[in-house]
Amino acid sequence: MTQYKYKLDKSSQKYNCPKCNKKRFVKYVETETGHYAESQYGRCDRETSCGYALYPTNNSIINNDYVMPTVVKPSYIEKEILQKTLTKYEINPLAVYLYSNYSEDEVKNTFEKYQVGTSNQFNKSTVFWQIDHKGKIRSGKIMAYNTSTGKRLKADDSKPLINWVHSAMNATNYNLKQCLFGLHLLNDTVKHIAIVESEKTALIMSIEFPQHTWMSTGSLQGFKHEYLTPLKSSNIIAFPDKGGYRKWQETATVLNKEGFKIEVSKLLEKTEYKDGWDLVDVIQYENIK
Repeated sequence: MTQYKYKLDKSSQKYNCPKCNKKRFVKYVETETGHYAESQYGRCDRETSCGYALYPTNNSIINNDYVMPTVVKPSYIEKEILQKTLTKYEINPLAVYLYSNYSEDEVKNTFEKYQVGTSNQFNKSTVFWQIDHKGKIRSGKIMAYNTSTGKRLKADDSKPLINWVHSAMNATNYNLKQCLFGLHLLNDTVKHIAIVESEKTALIMSIEFPQHTWMSTGSLQGFKHEYLTPLKSSNIIAFPDKGGYRKWQETATVLNKEGFKIEVSKLLEKTEYKDGWDLVDVIQYENIK
């Protein structure tokens, strides 16, 4: 896959355009260093009324028109591979943990709804399949869990035990384009969507509060335009982990100006909650008190 030296800044930061002077200018960032290119290089969001765009290459301008890099299409996993993982929940570490807190039917129905699979990697693990709103399988995130605590397991070097299905398959030239976990649940009847960071949290909240359709970003950084675009016509309430409110609210403010309907909850920002806590931690904490 072609690697480009520069890419458009994906943050919400905007600058005054050199041509129209409106604060709608997105700068180019050097891929390796993360440093901005010189101030004249970027693209104005006012494509129709302004159209200013300069692309840097070796500190020179290709031409006065925006040069669009070749768009690489997402790669997909065959459905048969996913289906083979939808079994052996008795050894699936996350399922085993959930069985101690919820009924067998609740767990199995939730796993079936979200198409959660089982892997032999990491001495048994859970597969969170990312299936987009068109039913295409982007890949599966393989994660190891402690069956007693439900917490993620880490290697001896403290790195989480995580892999991707396409990597485990040694797929070559695979272009992973992630999407929200649970995005395949989107349809014309789904109007209220709740978004959290963790896939595990989305599953548990789906059991606890089934009136919402729960999805997850997979990380703090996953709350972004690319992932949220399919939800533009839906009412969204987002629950960032403790400490993530400001970042998600900044993103929501930008997207709401583009027609999204996103509310970011401050529920987890209470002072008694610890940094990094999610909704499941809060439920457990409140039940213990």
